[in-house]
Amino acid sequence: MKHILFLSANDFKDKSIQVIRKTPEAFVAARWKVTYIVVRDYSKAGNYFYEPEINPEGVDLIRIPMPLAKSRERAKSHLWRTILTQIAGLRAIKRLSREARKFLKENKVDVFYGYEVHGVCAVKRYRFWHGVGSMKVISRFQGTWMSSYIREKRWLKKWLNFDDVFALKAKADLAIMTNDGTDGDFAMKKLRSKALHNLKFWVNGVDELKMDTFEYADLKEKYNSDGSKLVLCSISRLESWKRVDRILNTVKILVQKHDFKDFVYLMIGEGGLKPEYEKFVAENKLSNFVKIIGAVPNTEVKKYLNFADVFLSTYDLSNVGNPLLEAIRCHKIIFTLNNGSTSDWIVNEENGFIYDVDENVHLKIADDIIRLSADNELKENIIDKVRALEKERLWTWQERMAAEVKAVEDLFENEY
Repeated sequence: MKHILFLSANDFKDKSIQVIRKTPEAFVAARWKVTYIVVRDYSKAGNYFYEPEINPEGVDLIRIPMPLAKSRERAKSHLWRTILTQIAGLRAIKRLSREARKFLKENKVDVFYGYEVHGVCAVKRYRFWHGVGSMKVISRFQGTWMSSYIREKRWLKKWLNFDDVFALKAKADLAIMTNDGTDGDFAMKKLRSKALHNLKFWVNGVDELKMDTFEYADLKEKYNSDGSKLVLCSISRLESWKRVDRILNTVKILVQKHDFKDFVYLMIGEGGLKPEYEKFVAENKLSNFVKIIGAVPNTEVKKYLNFADVFLSTYDLSNVGNPLLEAIRCHKIIFTLNNGSTSDWIVNEENGFIYDVDENVHLKIADDIIRLSADNELKENIIDKVRALEKERLWTWQERMAAEVKAVEDLFENEY
């Protein structure tokens, strides 16, 4: 039985991205011995405080607290919190590397897997001091901001994120970069990564999500009992770069400028900006139209997606994350932005609505929502094209994870 050791600062989540958990579970299912060493951020300044600790069956888990949690919680300025977060990240890399050293003194491992920037840097640090012997090294990324820094020539921002640069450049036997619209392959090529010889640039998987109407009847009864409203939804952490404020401003325009009130917007997600968004809704008297749901378990997200008519994603960086892919799987009408590689998926007024980013984008979105609400033929044509997109482009999580396990196992094919 082969043994794989993960180093990561990404703990498992119930109310957000599932690939973190699915990866070690896929190796367990393939009859590997799996050890996952993770630094968990318990700080209220992070995005795990609303997530339960999860211990997947078959995964030997070593969980370490992220350094400086209390200091980051007490930090009053964004700048100071950012500095502390960077310091905490560097200390986390050191702790992961040290914990790996202790583990590897007593255990034989075949694959050394760095998950995301901190994990990859920890593997790189270990390799520098101790070597990796016959172990195969894997680097895994869920996307990156680095492509936008390079394209926009934001050199200071690039080098302030030197840990990202080191991770993306790191040597590996296999590198896996999520094709989430952030053009991570471009960043790795520009940085002359030492892992380009075996780079897998894969989109995430999306399982079947469609449900019968009775399965989300409770949502209909609560939010649209007479069936007359257009149901909008978004799914994301409530962080600054997710730009949910663009959607709230769209709602404000719909109500106050267009006097359009036959809709409800369901904001699904948790994060530091939730109080600010609640204040915006109250001050603008939008509580009849905006329902801030908060975080919900991943198993419940599909109920909201099936219930909704329209899915909105207005991130600054990339919009081809799992929520958008899940919206495609559920045949939703998508409103999104033309950044990253989103235009590879969405063609305006063909299989959704996509906009160049400017300060008036919320006005354009509002105009098209009004038009969509009155044009059933447009709705049906778009939904038909979304169905075609689903068949052409999406794969299931089982297919996605099987491809990864095979890519790792192929590293050993010449040894038999």
